[in-house]
Amino acid sequence: MRVPDLPGDSVADRLKAARKLKGLSRLQLAQRANFSQSLVKKVEQGSKPPSAAFVAGAARVLGIKVATLYGTRESEVLDEPSPESAGVAELRGALDAYDDPRPEGDPLTLDAVAGRLTKISAKALALRNADVLAELPPLLHHLYVLAGEPGHAGEQARAFLHDAYRMAATVAGRFRQADLAAIASERHIQLAPATGDPLRIAISAYHRSTRYLQHGDYRNGLRLLDRARGHVAAGPADRAIAIQLDLRAAILAARAGDPNEADGYLSEARAFAEEFHPPETPHYNVDASVTNIVVHWCATPVENYNAAEAVRRAESVTVVDPRRPERVASGTTTSTWRGRGCCTATGRGRSPS
Repeated sequence: MRVPDLPGDSVADRLKAARKLKGLSRLQLAQRANFSQSLVKKVEQGSKPPSAAFVAGAARVLGIKVATLYGTRESEVLDEPSPESAGVAELRGALDAYDDPRPEGDPLTLDAVAGRLTKISAKALALRNADVLAELPPLLHHLYVLAGEPGHAGEQARAFLHDAYRMAATVAGRFRQADLAAIASERHIQLAPATGDPLRIAISAYHRSTRYLQHGDYRNGLRLLDRARGHVAAGPADRAIAIQLDLRAAILAARAGDPNEADGYLSEARAFAEEFHPPETPHYNVDASVTNIVVHWCATPVENYNAAEAVRRAESVTVVDPRRPERVASGTTTSTWRGRGCCTATGRGRSPS
């Protein structure tokens, strides 16, 4: 059975669709794949994360590729990892050990976990991907144990695990391990409501919108982000998340063919930054910096094939932020707004409309 693209935002949705296309009941799938019927039901309902072994077994029975259930394309999967990515196997094992953690050494306190996550986050932002692969898997094992604790301590641990899953998705994507990135992404989406922090639901929606972007479903991606705004209040961190949602919405709107709508989202992001001065990185992988806003201002015309406008915007600004290697590559100019020590204006540009 050839199924190039299955509907749905998760393995659960795509599994259900593929099973019905194959004409199998849950019981028949379970019997042929040597699973219990209750496990198939829990995975399809989204109440239990599917293990790599489950996905592989289900794909075999359904006659489709593992990548299809993960919602990835073969071109996104790296068959021969580079020597630098030797830690991919460790990350794969750690992600699959959520229900059988094997933490090494003495148990970690929440403060110790926070310290390690901060260091790993800095390495991820600096593109030190091999270091992240080496340090993140052992921490996941400790977090699985802590996340099961009751009360506030458990919520805090689940918030840290939410960060760790998003780091895992990021670094897996950088090594073109699309199946691992998909696993980690689904995990943080499922976990977000259990962290006690509504903003994490919005952050997960931002990451979930990547799938809509990749598959050209721009309007539904915008609907997702609009729903995510319902979890954003008016605090400083909330404004930072609102900026992040606006930046993604700008790209989706531009690809949907509406540059005015895209610039409207960018204007709102700029207004939040100028009026409220929110923290640039209140959560891992949230970037509410002026630099990031202007990068998007320069990028959105490209999405509408308006190279002249993209060049005009880029020529009006200059990046002076050495902390962001992915933003200063090739000397690209990226900011019209003064202040905050990240960028300077050349005096030739204008604000986003």
